[in-house]
Amino acid sequence: MINKKYVILGVAFEWEERKGLDVFIDLAKCLNEEYQIILVGTDDRVDKLLPENIMSIHRTHNQKELVEIYSVADLFLNPTREENYPTVNIEALACGTPVLTFNTGGSPEIIDENCGEVIYSGEIMEVASQIEHICKKEKYKSVDCIRRASTLEREMKFLEYINLYQDICGGNG
Repeated sequence: MINKKYVILGVAFEWEERKGLDVFIDLAKCLNEEYQIILVGTDDRVDKLLPENIMSIHRTHNQKELVEIYSVADLFLNPTREENYPTVNIEALACGTPVLTFNTGGSPEIIDENCGEVIYSGEIMEVASQIEHICKKEKYKSVDCIRRASTLEREMKFLEYINLYQDICGGNG
């Protein structure tokens, strides 16, 4: 919480509709003053589209600053409509921040029952309801988010893929 407000964070390299910019703009209209939306990765073009109650951070100066931003958030929201395997979800979890994401691409694979929720509807009131439920119930613990992120380490996944490949090939890979 910052200034007794729940912090809802979004991070993208290039904000546009496919990354859910419109979802954040709509949320700013329906979430009450208990919530502060922060978007990282914005620019002057995006700033012109944002309502006053969304905080815009164009870029971070280093990885440490980005970690601090992730860590201060109560919830990371990734309303992406087009995604392969979003590392931003893993980054949030690694910082102890639970994730709410759309059922898009690889997003659901990252989340488990201990670290976040996958939302199957882009309906804005459903998104707002999930945000309120997660923030107010304090349903997810930082340690569980960090634990989940640690299972998604690249080297471990590479080994899983190699083992799967060898199993499929009958050990002749």
